[in-house]
Amino acid sequence: MLIRLLQGGMLLALTVAIHAVVLSAMLNRLHRRYRDNVPLSFSAYSWLLVRIAAVTVLAHLLEIAVWAGYFAWKEALPSLEASFYFSSVTYATIGYGDIVLPETWRLLAAMEGLTGILMCGWSGAFFFVVVSKLYARTQSSA
Repeated sequence: MLIRLLQGGMLLALTVAIHAVVLSAMLNRLHRRYRDNVPLSFSAYSWLLVRIAAVTVLAHLLEIAVWAGYFAWKEALPSLEASFYFSSVTYATIGYGDIVLPETWRLLAAMEGLTGILMCGWSGAFFFVVVSKLYARTQSSA
């Protein structure tokens, strides 16, 4: 059990690091690009939110791929495809249960689910902050 906790801790740390890099890069880019208080048009505002959502989803897919790659590498699941599918439904806490890890690996499934909840919450908070800041810009220039 201790080994699985250490493995899960390393995967959690890598997942958080990936998320931190992606969100920090977006935050820095947003700060540089939208430094002035010029209000955005509806289409520019919408396009910005679509791009943020797309990059965030790509970050989540990369994080899922890390977990899936680890399961495939350790042969905990029969293929990379099965590993990616399992990691996707586990990370997103859907948990269909049609593919499960062997009993000795199940602690990692719970850790991946908790990590996914945390990362999705972080993404939602990031999105909320961006929308709030953009809304505040429109109010200050009105």
